[in-house]
Amino acid sequence: MNYSEVMNLLNKYKLSPDKNFGQNFLIDNNIISQIASCAKGKNVIEIGPGLGSLTNELVKVSKKVLCYEIDLGMANVIENELCNKYSNIKLIRGDFLKQDLENDIKKYFDDDDIYVVANLPYYITTAILIKILEETKRVKLMRVMMQKEVGSRLMGAPNTKDYNSLSVLLQYYTKVEKSINVPRNCFHPSPNVDSVVLDITRKDELLFVESEKYFLSFNRALFSMRRKTIVNNLNNYFKYDKTQISGLLERNRYKATTRAEELTVEQIVDLSNEFYKEFQ
Repeated sequence: MNYSEVMNLLNKYKLSPDKNFGQNFLIDNNIISQIASCAKGKNVIEIGPGLGSLTNELVKVSKKVLCYEIDLGMANVIENELCNKYSNIKLIRGDFLKQDLENDIKKYFDDDDIYVVANLPYYITTAILIKILEETKRVKLMRVMMQKEVGSRLMGAPNTKDYNSLSVLLQYYTKVEKSINVPRNCFHPSPNVDSVVLDITRKDELLFVESEKYFLSFNRALFSMRRKTIVNNLNNYFKYDKTQISGLLERNRYKATTRAEELTVEQIVDLSNEFYKEFQ
């Protein structure tokens, strides 16, 4: 869908981009085709289809497409322009973050793996990714566009400014790779930042954790105050005794002054297991 087609749809339905929903419409057909290319013959979920620039390609190549759209005006466009023309698309009107994702998947898809292919709303990118990872194991690949800065954090390495709890979470569950750089002039309206498309592939085998629920909390706790030490963060978050925390760290050959950003994903998983056994 190019700029003229986007403007024609906006005028036809008397709509305009809503900043509250982070609406920036992709108008580069080459990039749209590249994003959709992974979906051939697959079951696909798209979050925030907007005017359907990407959706229009997905319905042509995918097995089934399930779309979530919170904006009622945009949902009308998808309904009229695509749902009434193609039998392999279903639209759910509403907030993706409030949906029962696993239940929706069971209702609409067969037993095949599912891909998420979407230009994610920038303001809820992190929340969407976490929801998918924590609520279903059926999604095997996410090819998703996001703000370039967020993409850098997802791929962040230890001892860099981009490394945080989200980096650890994504890299624990998945393999994260950059697929496409998308300049800001590929959108209408043009955002203030460049974008990137990442391929996020769920791992078949995960590092062993004593308790997944505890690991998720432990990871959040470690990075809760970035410039603080592990001792201070765990004491503040869990109310563990500082002397006990320091002792456990030293037994595992870490200094009491260690900060979370110094640790690899594997080291954080190992420490999570040690703290779980010590305090639970």
